[in-house]
Amino acid sequence: MKPKLYSKIIKYLYYTLFFIVPFVVYPATSELFEFNKMLFIYALSVCIGWFWLMRSVQEKKFVFRRTAFDIPILIFAISQVLSTVFSIDISTSLFGYYGRFNGGLISLFTYIFLYYGLVSNLSDELVHITRSLFKISVLSSLLVILWGLPGKFGHDLSCLLFTSKFDNTCWTVQFRPSERMFSTLGQPNWLGAYLAVTFFMGLYLFITSSLNKKWFYGSFIVLNYVGILFTRSRSALGSLVPGFVALIVLYFMKEVKKDKEQKKPYFKTLGILLAGMIVATFVFKTGITQVDYLLEFRFLQTNNKKTVVAPVPSTSTTPSMGTGITESFDIRKIVWKGALQLGEQYPLFGTGVETFGYSYYSVRPVAHNLTSEWDYLYNKAHNEYLNFFATTGWLGLLSVVIFIVWGYVYMIKQIVLHKKEDDLLYLYISLASIWLSIIITNFFGFSITVINLYWYIIPAFLLTNAPLSTTKTKENKMPVLGYILPFVVWVYLMNSLFSYWLADYKYATSDAALKSNNIEAAASLLYQALALRHEHVYEDKLSYTLSQLAFYSSYQKQAEQAKKYMSESERLNLASIQESTQNILYWKTRVKNQYLFYQMTLDKKYLFTGLSALDEAAKLGPTDPKIPYFAATYYALLFDEEKNAQQKKIYEGKAFEAIEHAISLKKDYGDAYYLKIQLLKKFGKKEEAKQLLKWYIPRFSPQNPELLKELGEM
Repeated sequence: MKPKLYSKIIKYLYYTLFFIVPFVVYPATSELFEFNKMLFIYALSVCIGWFWLMRSVQEKKFVFRRTAFDIPILIFAISQVLSTVFSIDISTSLFGYYGRFNGGLISLFTYIFLYYGLVSNLSDELVHITRSLFKISVLSSLLVILWGLPGKFGHDLSCLLFTSKFDNTCWTVQFRPSERMFSTLGQPNWLGAYLAVTFFMGLYLFITSSLNKKWFYGSFIVLNYVGILFTRSRSALGSLVPGFVALIVLYFMKEVKKDKEQKKPYFKTLGILLAGMIVATFVFKTGITQVDYLLEFRFLQTNNKKTVVAPVPSTSTTPSMGTGITESFDIRKIVWKGALQLGEQYPLFGTGVETFGYSYYSVRPVAHNLTSEWDYLYNKAHNEYLNFFATTGWLGLLSVVIFIVWGYVYMIKQIVLHKKEDDLLYLYISLASIWLSIIITNFFGFSITVINLYWYIIPAFLLTNAPLSTTKTKENKMPVLGYILPFVVWVYLMNSLFSYWLADYKYATSDAALKSNNIEAAASLLYQALALRHEHVYEDKLSYTLSQLAFYSSYQKQAEQAKKYMSESERLNLASIQESTQNILYWKTRVKNQYLFYQMTLDKKYLFTGLSALDEAAKLGPTDPKIPYFAATYYALLFDEEKNAQQKKIYEGKAFEAIEHAISLKKDYGDAYYLKIQLLKKFGKKEEAKQLLKWYIPRFSPQNPELLKELGEM
């Protein structure tokens, strides 16, 4: 096969990558969207690598081109490697947080590999490829929008595909496509960020295309803008403004110099485009209260006294007594505070690439407990740059800043250099706008697979007119081995990816089995998952599953079987903790396991082991109110087991101390208040219990007949 044919295959693999990735979704894996997209990117990267090596073998030298971005990329790569080496969880730093997958060291190196794969194999036709990838991305995003639109009106196509029901019922309450469109991207903000990228690609093609094609690209831009409005993503909407203004003003200034007859049709299409976006804004609104207030002309409305109507205030930041929804930006500010603290505590290399989900608990502000998402696990800082600071320290953050500054300096140089070449000028400004849109959306969120693809490939697009140096290497003197070895590596990597996917499928299926109370099937599936891929997430899940199996076996008088399950559960729990010592979730699993073991055996040693696990969990998550809540439960059980009156008094005091601590961490913790009521009753303080129950009922469970009956019996 000729080297040029290898290059052609590589080109079409890149086209496939950018077209297909947004659509890769599968409902039977543990995470529908990012997991499957990430594995698809890995698979295509392996294929690109295979043909890249085959071309190198044919040319008897390793084909690799150095570029103007080598230095910032190298600095960034070194920072991520060092952060991984000193990580609190090396496995997570390598593969990414399980549930997010994108962002681990392997994924970051994959994106860098794709950058070099493009510039090394396709440098001679980068201008053509850039324009082609813009067209492919526009077409792909058009289909993404069309796929998501029916869900806005209660008929989601994904539900039709997954469940054969043409409605929105396949989604949980966290996914509401009728309120905020997310299509095949997974979350509204993710879709908004993706559409912002393709918006500028469409705008570039609109500006540089012939008149008859402007109608298509203009229609796409308006539809794309409507899609962003339907996501209600404020960051995505805001990210359009700088680049859109720059491109439209430049386009106007260029066209206004033309003859009247020449510029008339172009201004007409531009006018229709702007009118379409304006109409869409008035019809569909932005979702931003202050802006929509102006769009609805409410400021012109007057009452009988002719006073101006004030704008409607935004949602309250903190729910009262467990009700209401906290405004997302207010939650972000709390998480950002924790991220800053982490960066200050681990200033050089951070806590490790992608370890925020574990490390955030150690600095989690108490204010987080008063939000509607107090019990959510935050595996990202919801600010890409603070996330880098927290997980990779100053070295990681500065490497990102250097990469951004380097990129914009290069863009500005190219803009100045090609200011008289309209097509290249528009291209560079479009690329600058895309990068800026990603910077803005990442500031209020975090990068996903699709966005990272564009983030790392855009520098390659900037090299369309730049000289590229070739790294010289020794000639390959073993052509046969040169063909066989890459094929063996390709087979190994593809098999590893399939095993990874299949293991996750088993893991996800086990969760469904657990929900249907088929515990034995769940355990079997988790064993299969572990056989396919060693993952401490699977060990943890299997540990708790086996503890439940032990409990049921004990209930059925199968003592020997129960003992075996207990032993294996304990082994897996300790193994997962040893592999991920800073993971508070695994210590909580230990607490739950020990509670079940105590219920089976009534042996106090399991209560002490559980309390020891709670102490370790409290060190990792000092502001987590659930930890002292469970500690209070454990001390109450020890109180029941204890015969010595003096020791019973000590356990009573510790139970009250723990529950008061839980309440101090979360003032609106209804479960904690109710447990305190039960403790007061248990320890003979019935009048205090009665008064607290009187206070509790109207705030947390009004008109609850069982609680009213309980109050009447006091």
